[in-house]
Amino acid sequence: MKRVFVLMIAFALLAGCQGTPRYGGGLHSDEGSRRSSAKEKPAANYAVDPIALGEIIDRYLGRPYAGKGEGQKGYDCSEFVVAVYEEYASIHLPRTTENLFKTGRRVEPGDLYFGDLVFFDTGGKGASHVGIYIGFDEFVHASTSNGIIISSLNDKYYRKRFIGARRVLE
Repeated sequence: MKRVFVLMIAFALLAGCQGTPRYGGGLHSDEGSRRSSAKEKPAANYAVDPIALGEIIDRYLGRPYAGKGEGQKGYDCSEFVVAVYEEYASIHLPRTTENLFKTGRRVEPGDLYFGDLVFFDTGGKGASHVGIYIGFDEFVHASTSNGIIISSLNDKYYRKRFIGARRVLE
């Protein structure tokens, strides 16, 4: 059911009656001309194609969480993000959340759009958790207890720990 939900969000972003994403700042005049991949152009003027990225994210939903050990089945949060962007745009992002937080450009919370990376301080020492924003104040991430899931930025736990967002594709 959640898989269908991600695709519905992606479709709503493209086909919504507003003509622009629900959370402003989602359109770019250069239509992704600085993309890192030679894949087809994104739909409309998005820097990323929400349908294509949503289909990739969809395949990860429900997969298990794995700690930081080699050879484990499953993903930790940064490994999930790196895998999605490798598959989507053939770009090699840094493997750690701390280094991902230094990648791309800073995005204000009101300017988030599908595909932006959202970061949280879950241990009191800076960026320690990352997810991929999917619209409607929701993001996909690797939860230690539930694997790859969708959560709300408005959830009290995440709202309190949110420290910023980055855009890695423009």
